[in-house]
Amino acid sequence: MEDLVKDVPGFLGMDHAQTPGGLGITVGYFRDADALTRWRTDAEHRAAQQRGRAEWYQSYTLHVAKVERSHSFVRAEDPPTVRLPAG
Repeated sequence: MEDLVKDVPGFLGMDHAQTPGGLGITVGYFRDADALTRWRTDAEHRAAQQRGRAEWYQSYTLHVAKVERSHSFVRAEDPPTVRLPAG
C-alpha cells in the first residue's frame, strides 16, 4: 500500500514503528481532508482493507487527527577532534 499511497495528491509521508512482540503502528500524513478522502476511497486501498480484515488483522484502531503543532529535534554530530602534530 505504501507504493500506492505515494501517488495520492496531498500525501505527505508516513512513519512506522513495531515492537519485537509484533505490536505496530503506522502514521500517515496528508495535506488536508480532501487528500485523506482520496486515499480512503481508493478502490485498491479498499480491497486491501477488506483482505486485511479477512486474513491478517484480529483487530485494529484507526485515529484521524489534525496536527495543530509539531516540533522535532535532531542532535548535531560531535565536531571532529583536531589533533595537532607532536613536537
